[in-house]
Amino acid sequence: MRRVLRIAVPWNLSHYIPLDGFHPLYRALFDHVSDGVKIAAWDNVKLYRKFRDDAAVGRTVVEKARWEAHRRDQLDGSSIAKRYQEYFWPPDHVLTTALEGDLEFHHTAPFPSLTRPFVFHCESFAPLLFPFAQQGSGDIENYEELKEHYRSLFAHPLCLGIFSHVPDTLHALSLFLSDSTIDGKLFSSRTGLSADASSLHEPEPNPSLSRPRFLFVNSANQNPVNFFRRGGHLVLRFWKELVADGRDGMLMLRCAMPDDIELREYGVDVAWVKHEIGRSIVWDQGYLAAHEIQSLMSGAHFLLLPSMSLHSVSIMEAMRAGAIPVVSDTVGTSVYVTDEENGIVLCGVREKVRPQEGETDHVMGRYGRWSELDNFLVEQMINRVCALLDKPGVYRDVQRRMLSHAKERFSGQSFALDFWNSISDLYAQSGPASSNEETGSDRLGRSLNECTIQRDGWARVFESPPQPMLRIKTEFGTVWELGGAMIQTYGNPRIELNDWSVLARYYKPNAPPQTYANNLEELEGNYLHPLGGRREGVRRKLVRWVSKTLRPFPALYCYAAQVLAVYRRHGGLRLARPKAEPEIELVRQGVSGYNIIRHRDRYYAILQREGEFSPEKAEAGGYSSCYRGHSVDEVLRSIAANISASRSFVCEEGAEPAQVIVEGFHNFNIVRQGKEFYAFLQSESESARSKLFSKHYAPSFSGLSLEEVQRKILNALTAESEWLQGWKNPVDSVEASRRGTR
Repeated sequence: MRRVLRIAVPWNLSHYIPLDGFHPLYRALFDHVSDGVKIAAWDNVKLYRKFRDDAAVGRTVVEKARWEAHRRDQLDGSSIAKRYQEYFWPPDHVLTTALEGDLEFHHTAPFPSLTRPFVFHCESFAPLLFPFAQQGSGDIENYEELKEHYRSLFAHPLCLGIFSHVPDTLHALSLFLSDSTIDGKLFSSRTGLSADASSLHEPEPNPSLSRPRFLFVNSANQNPVNFFRRGGHLVLRFWKELVADGRDGMLMLRCAMPDDIELREYGVDVAWVKHEIGRSIVWDQGYLAAHEIQSLMSGAHFLLLPSMSLHSVSIMEAMRAGAIPVVSDTVGTSVYVTDEENGIVLCGVREKVRPQEGETDHVMGRYGRWSELDNFLVEQMINRVCALLDKPGVYRDVQRRMLSHAKERFSGQSFALDFWNSISDLYAQSGPASSNEETGSDRLGRSLNECTIQRDGWARVFESPPQPMLRIKTEFGTVWELGGAMIQTYGNPRIELNDWSVLARYYKPNAPPQTYANNLEELEGNYLHPLGGRREGVRRKLVRWVSKTLRPFPALYCYAAQVLAVYRRHGGLRLARPKAEPEIELVRQGVSGYNIIRHRDRYYAILQREGEFSPEKAEAGGYSSCYRGHSVDEVLRSIAANISASRSFVCEEGAEPAQVIVEGFHNFNIVRQGKEFYAFLQSESESARSKLFSKHYAPSFSGLSLEEVQRKILNALTAESEWLQGWKNPVDSVEASRRGTR
């Protein structure tokens, strides 16, 4: 009987941030792990609490890290080796070594501890050389020295295997390293998507092609810098031509919007695009969770991806959801898409990216701006997409073959089974020497053995942003999300790369102190208070009593409020120096999805996903759902009443039940039926419930997401002069807008 193979995966340490940490490409390996494999990775929240509560363990790790740094300083290595060691931060090296496991599993760029066997998996060749070279640069500095460095790493006896699902990547590795020993370690792998990560059991048929939907998503990690390399400018140019051709449809973009100057430099008609936003273009710049991206893909007819480089997860997700991919012929595309068989492949990119002019060009690729290529790609997109739109039967045939292909080729279970079996065989063949001598790392590992991610924690880290994502910013602090953790710090300090490590505050004197938590609730509202002060004393109770007593007398109440404001501003009467009472305070969290926040003597409830609280925004109706009152109980009653009012109701006979999800958004109620969202004026909502989707009634606005419908409402309001002059009558303004657009 084969023993259980323990895999150490040090991905969530700080040096992996630029390399996408827990990338969705590898989630299937964790969700469908074989019975004979046990995976271990550090949980940063547990590590934070361990170091906070057990000073001795923290000191041990820091001492080992300082010894490691000293050892590196004594090395007389080459500049490449030195830079490589500097990037592998000493605290991360110590934690990598201490992580329990028979071998290490690394992806994208290798940073093994070289204290035990390791395996490596990559999609593309160029990121492997990080930080020495960038993908698409077309050039490698210190070529021979860099080659020798990686040759020594992969030829090392502890390197058991190098895997990729892209044949071109394995070929580039062989060409670059030119080593027969390494050639024997190159293996082809499958790839696939986790079944547990999908919110879609069976793809539903797309809506009619009479108004097709197109989707552009800039990358799996939603990195805002990828817009142009991903081909976003080509998508906007394509859309302008499609609309000019008289075709109806919707373009959805999930990415940050570049500035106007950049867009113009890439040939985009900025004025036209801005005119179309809210009409035929829906541009969502916020971060979306995995299930939200999947929902967008399931509602789209096409995924537009005329990219310079391969983005395999986006392609697989779209194909599994039923959206036909429109992709470039860049390196690796052929692994996923066959032109006209299960997608559309645009020609010309591979020839430019891999020009075959020299050895470095061939392995690195070369990105650039080529106006002729851009024009050619846009022309192909128009011709190829319109050809499918004009022949719905052909579109459905391609879609059917695509869904069958995705189900067969992108099985996460098959990917995991094949990969872990291969790793187990390689480990068994390597015959690692066993040692009964206990090392310092073994002892440290045992003291940290409760700090690893458990089976139910993989979804949290894989679905969380792999790069720091700002979630909340208040007057007193900020909250970031990264790798399954909420990270709170006071003020707005400069945060460097290594500062994201849980060890930074112990190892690096000037690192800002941070608090790690699994969710916002565990932070207990620290981001709303200076240095965490949040105690309710006698003074606060007195203020509330006076406020309640004087509320029936408006003039006196207003005067008392002004006196209190002056008192707070000047630190009281200076007979004593009490702590300044925060004007904004989080009172309750997670009440039916709402946070209750106090601002002075008023209480507000906003949805937890709304982020930073602003009193001005609340009073202006800027939140999708907001309740206010003079006490917590009053707000709680409003939330409870809303939940009761938001019960499901049935529209026409046989139709799917619809549900009110937001009430009072600029005098509109928004309901959801299936995957569609509809907005009705509140004065019409009761009658609309019985008429929804009937021939006698049409909603004011509709869309594929709550945000899209809210955006349409705001655009309609903005279009009216009454709105610009202070919203004299927003209901009448929207009514006029609706009459003008029908």
